[in-house]
Amino acid sequence: MPDASSAWSLFEVFGVEIEYAVVRRDTLAVDPSADRLLAALGGSPDSHPAAGNVEADNELAAHVLELKCKSPAKDLASQARDFAAYVKLANQALAGWNCRLMPGGMHPFMDPTKESRIWPHEDSGIYRTYDRVFGVRGHGWFNIQSVHLNLPFSGDAEFSRLHNAISLLLPLLPALAASSPVFDGAHHGWLDGRLSHYVNNQRRLPSIIGDIIPEPVGSEGEYREKILEPMYREIAPLDSEDIMQEEWLNSRAAIARFDRDTIEIRCLDTQERPTADLALCHWAVSMLRHVMGTGADLLTAHRKLPPGMLKALFLDTAKRGMAAAVPADFPFAAFGLDPMPTAGAFLKALTAKSLGAPGQAASPADEAFRPSIDTILSKGNLAERILRAAPEASLYPSVYARLCDCLDSDAAFI
Repeated sequence: MPDASSAWSLFEVFGVEIEYAVVRRDTLAVDPSADRLLAALGGSPDSHPAAGNVEADNELAAHVLELKCKSPAKDLASQARDFAAYVKLANQALAGWNCRLMPGGMHPFMDPTKESRIWPHEDSGIYRTYDRVFGVRGHGWFNIQSVHLNLPFSGDAEFSRLHNAISLLLPLLPALAASSPVFDGAHHGWLDGRLSHYVNNQRRLPSIIGDIIPEPVGSEGEYREKILEPMYREIAPLDSEDIMQEEWLNSRAAIARFDRDTIEIRCLDTQERPTADLALCHWAVSMLRHVMGTGADLLTAHRKLPPGMLKALFLDTAKRGMAAAVPADFPFAAFGLDPMPTAGAFLKALTAKSLGAPGQAASPADEAFRPSIDTILSKGNLAERILRAAPEASLYPSVYARLCDCLDSDAAFI
């Protein structure tokens, strides 16, 4: 995304980041060779090789590859094609040492206590500090793959509207995006297992994640006072070199990046193919356009909510998906809707208001992404589809191999 001087306004451009696990083709075990891949594609482990409007990067875990927009994207449909092409490129290189990319929010079999390898190259000092402060060799740090959607704003008024609209929408997103029902080789009752671990990452310093849903704020100044400054104070005694006192330390489900005038939504599990990932990004953008166009006072609506209600709903949709009950005091009116009993009913009604009925796409992007959204709404999120295809643990290897095939060919898992 652009830096702060670029001053993009609401929904003019988008930034998308998608994380994948590097795994062995034969066993599907994680392989800590993202550095080897970056070197093969770009000349060194610290390179950021690009193709189309996508560039590759590393993450904390040495087996995770991040693909992201090279420049702000105006068209998410063409961006989906660029991501799919880059996946092909990466898989061709990885085949040289019998590896490939795996989608999904978590690796189903990884044991992070034994298989974790911290990225040893550029920015390794940051990762070592995270390990010293939090101890990162667990699922919530090393076995998570997600999609980040960056949305720009210009000035306090746009920031406040966007921030509070995102905060109200966040609790519903896991119902659509959950794709991590299996970890440690079993299903543990969560459709979004990644979030079940992620919410506990910062127990040592709770101000860093807060209630996971961002607090209601009306300006950059209030955000800094209520969110950034408390976490900087809390980590300071453990961060004598001031490595961690940056906006990215914030671990809420969406975070403000004032260094580039964007808000970054961080709670979406990686899907089975880039088109599905970008479809969820497009869906979120469409829903935010809708709620910001209802005329509702979103800041007031956010401030009036009972403490902890949004977090509780967020965790319930992460666990039960569309079956989660929506509380009666949820701000339905802000979305232009009457009260709905479940997340599924709410999401279908909201989609109908914002994207129109199936077959009545309002834009080329709606038309491109509607099949992926309809698959989720009619056949279940990816986690539910995985469990339906693999009702017992013995079937997990074949199903996750199919998911890798879906990623390589940009095909839906149905």
